Formats: sequence, C-alpha cells, structure tokens
Amino acid sequence: MKPRPNARSTKIAGTLVTFGLGAIFLERFGLSEWQGSSGSGHIDPTLLSILVIVPLVLIGVGCVVFVVGRIFRF
Repeated sequence: MKPRPNARSTKIAGTLVTFGLGAIFLERFGLSEWQGSSGSGHIDPTLLSILVIVPLVLIGVGCVVFVVGRIFRF
C-alpha cells in the first residue's frame, strides 16, 4: 500500500502559492493601469520593493511547506 501524502500541508502550500501568484497578478495589473492612466507616475522604491518581495516570499514559503510536509508527513 502506497503512503498517502498529507493533505493538510499540501492545502496550506497550495494556498500560499495561490496567494503569491494572485498578488503578483494584482501588482502587475495595478502598476500597468496606474502607469497608463497618468502617463508618468512615481512610486516610492520601498513600496515597490515590498510589492515585489512579498509575493515571491509567499511562493517560496509555499514550496518549503510542501517539501517539509512531504518529508515529515505531519
């Protein structure tokens, strides 16, 4: 009988990755709409770096949760 992967860690990982991808989509869509409406816009570099880093961190954490969940089978 094959061991069944843990559904809880897989669901958590899938949720984190989905939120990360959704945040990337919203960031790209929002920045393109904002840039297109006024012609030229400036955004604080700190805010821009947060908008880029947070989705990537969510995706990375989702991958780590998936791998750790598969290894330890909580």
